Amino acid sequence: MSAAGRSTVAIGALVLGLVLVSDALAAGENLIYDPAFGQGLRGWRTVVVAHGSDPAYPHIVALKRPSEPMLKCERAQTGHSFLQMNVSDGAAAYVEQSIVVPASPGMLRFRTWAGLEPVKATVSVVDGPHVRQLLSYSPPALQATATSCSGAKPTVESLNLTRYAGEAVGIRIRATSAPTTTAQPLPASPEPPPATRTMAIADFTDFVLEAR
Repeated sequence: MSAAGRSTVAIGALVLGLVLVSDALAAGENLIYDPAFGQGLRGWRTVVVAHGSDPAYPHIVALKRPSEPMLKCERAQTGHSFLQMNVSDGAAAYVEQSIVVPASPGMLRFRTWAGLEPVKATVSVVDGPHVRQLLSYSPPALQATATSCSGAKPTVESLNLTRYAGEAVGIRIRATSAPTTTAQPLPASPEPPPATRTMAIADFTDFVLEAR
């Protein structure tokens, strides 16, 4: 079954309220549609939770290469697409994909990292009206300063979805940052160049959930 076909089955299952067992999936087949965001945000629902102190954020985009100064800290990501959630100034947002968990699921795995400013990321399963948190963590910061690298590398997280075997659920990836402490309104002038302003970003790619 193609990735588009699997996505249609999963979304249809949620709309109809069905609980399906994914027996048709071949062992080792990835259930996540567009797992590295090569087709942009297609297949992923994007939701802004809060704008924080600057209404310009959050930004939720699919990129094919990091921008400077992050590029020099993770050059291996060049040409390999990924999701970037810029949640600067206390913003918050999430992306979510509807799936049917295989009857015998492998681990949900993904690769993740951050820039300089602290970011909190949360992975949850949306099970009907319930949002059940699986993991809350701070992605490794690849920058030491606005212009230098920390030496840290992206990490791979791995989560067990056996509890949801055969169920139609949503996989939700949320990111947020601490609000800025300044009480002064931000100027209306254009933003300073990236080298002079640090961003609270969380990056994600290579989502994998296989049938066993």
